[in-house]
This record gives sequence, structure tokens and C-alpha cells, in this order.
Amino acid sequence: MKRTSMNMGTFAVAGMLVLLPIGALAQQAPAETAQPSEGIVHTVVAGDTLWDLSAKYLGSPWKWTEIWERNRFLTNPHYIYPGIQVVIVPPGPREIALGQEPASASGPAETAAAVAPSAAVAPSAEAVRPAVQPVAPPRVPYLDIKPADFVRAGEFSREAPKGIGNIQGGKEPKVGFVEGDTVYLSLRKEIPPGQLLGVYRVRGPIDSSGKRPVSGYVTYLIGVIQAVPNVDGQAAARVRHSFEDLTRDDLISEAIPAYTPVRIDPGADGIPSSVITGRLQNKELAQGDFIYLDQGASAGVAVGNVFRLFVPTGAEAGASSSSASGAVLFEVARAVVVRVSPDFSTAYVASGSESFAAGVSARRGVPPK
Repeated sequence: MKRTSMNMGTFAVAGMLVLLPIGALAQQAPAETAQPSEGIVHTVVAGDTLWDLSAKYLGSPWKWTEIWERNRFLTNPHYIYPGIQVVIVPPGPREIALGQEPASASGPAETAAAVAPSAAVAPSAEAVRPAVQPVAPPRVPYLDIKPADFVRAGEFSREAPKGIGNIQGGKEPKVGFVEGDTVYLSLRKEIPPGQLLGVYRVRGPIDSSGKRPVSGYVTYLIGVIQAVPNVDGQAAARVRHSFEDLTRDDLISEAIPAYTPVRIDPGADGIPSSVITGRLQNKELAQGDFIYLDQGASAGVAVGNVFRLFVPTGAEAGASSSSASGAVLFEVARAVVVRVSPDFSTAYVASGSESFAAGVSARRGVPPK
């Protein structure tokens, strides 16, 4: 069906999209972890990791950096030694009663005002002024996304990523490996038993169909493995978590992403951009997908910025999204930036009215109502 549109100047937008406002993309500020007055200190045993302790005490393994921030003496957050003590939750504030002057044996001293009430001083105007009611702080919007989804955002880079090795096979003759499987590793460095490693999928090279010619690679997390003692003389690991089947083509890295709340800050209107591709090989992208934009920190993009995504409409429906200035465009989705590099950005499509393809145009900022 042909959409009705109205020209809005050089960057015209057809009719206001029935998209959710910024508030609908957001949730309230993340709840603080309950802090018992005595705090929580965990004594590490063999096999413990911050990833596991985060799952046990904070409700998600992807919040492990919260524990690491309280224990920065740990040089490798993915390998901790048995016997050390790790602060999970710091002790809460204590109430300390201040000492008071002991009362005299004859009782409290009488004041001059008590002896001569007629000489009492009248209360000042300030003393009788009603107390000012506390004002609740303004609500801070945060992106509504689950930690397990956030850590799979991935990134786009010009160069192919380099890890420390890959999966060589498994104890079972499988093509793909899942949680509980033991896999053999081909590594370029020695990893101690007990250390966690990330497993990443790499796609590319990918050529952008947007306005700016860009070529590069998509990299995103698909699983976590934990090194175990060598099996049959080979480096080995146990699959601790798998979002997808792990294969021999996937990359092993010492880096494991963590969840960080994203405060929504739409940013000033401007910074035109294009969608390079989505995280997956979908031809159509939609709400809930991660996309990669061809502008990054060097252009002024920051985490929390909101980009509106546009497709041509009306007579321009068959044209490229990089149509000449003045083309009528229709807003189909809004995406919040969750990760930024100097040249590129990763964004989460938080709301949308219809699907769109890679190559469509984007623009930072949200127009006033």
C-alpha cells in the first residue's frame, strides 16, 4: 500500500511513524544489589570464576565486572586462585552512637529561659517556616534489554579479528558443540585449567550497501568455555554456555563481554549514517536485532544515542536509501547505540513499525514533539 507523505525539507520524513516514544524504549534505573550490613565475602574454591559468582550472587553471570570493580587486585578476572577472598557486596554503612555528657547528680541544669519564662525569646521566622518537601530526582531512562542479549551485541571492524586459537574437535564426533561437551583446542598460548574463554563467530568480509563504501567483519559472542587439564595430551575445555552450536571455524579469545546499563541520551539532531549490516545474515532487520552503523566516536557518536532509521517511500520506494537530497523518507525504527569504536557503532533496534534491509539511512537524534 502506498504511504501518504509530506515533505519536511532536505531530510523529509513521511508522516510521523507510529513508534514508541523514548520512554517506551527505556526502563527505570537498574535496581541496586541489596547490601546486607555485614556485606558478602566469598572464599574462592577450585573451579570458581567471577562469571559463576556473578550468577550466584547478582542473578546474572554477565554482571561479573561489578565484582571485579570491587576486587581490582585480580589481574586476570577470568582466572582466580582458590583460597583468596573476594568481596561480592561491600559492608553497608554502620550507625555509630555519639557519646553524651553524663547528667549531673542533681538533675539537668535549669536554663535562664526556664527560670524566667517571661524573658524567653520568641521563635524566629525561620524557625516556624514549614519544612521543604524533598523533590524526587528526575527519572533516568535506561535501555530495556536483558544482560544475555546485551553481551551478544558484537561489533564491526575493518580488520579480521585475531584470537588465540580455535576448537579443533571434541570427545564426541560432532560438527557443533553445546553446553557440557568437552572440546579439544588449538591455542597459540598456554591457558591454565580453570580459566574462562570466549568463543566468537566471525562474518566477513562484508561490503556496505550504504552511502559510504565500507568493508569489514562482524564479530559476536556465541559461547563460553572453561579450560580443563589436558586430555590425551591436548589442550581441552568444557563448554559452559552456548548461545549457538560452537564449531571449528569459530574464534577463541580471552575477552568475555559484560553487561553495562545503557543510559539513553538521544544526542543532538544530526550525524547522518547508514546501516552496514545486521549481526546475523538476515536479509530483513527488525525490532530486537543488532545493527552496525558506519559512524563512530570520531563523528561524535556516543553510547546511549538514538538513531532513527528511514526507508524511501512513495515514488522513491524502489530507490536506494542514499537518494539525493530532498527524497521523501519514512521512519521505520529507532535504535539505541550500545557500543562505539572510532569508526563504527553497534545499535539495538528498540522499536519499529516494519522491517528494513541493510543499507538504509539513519540519523541521530529525536525531534521534539
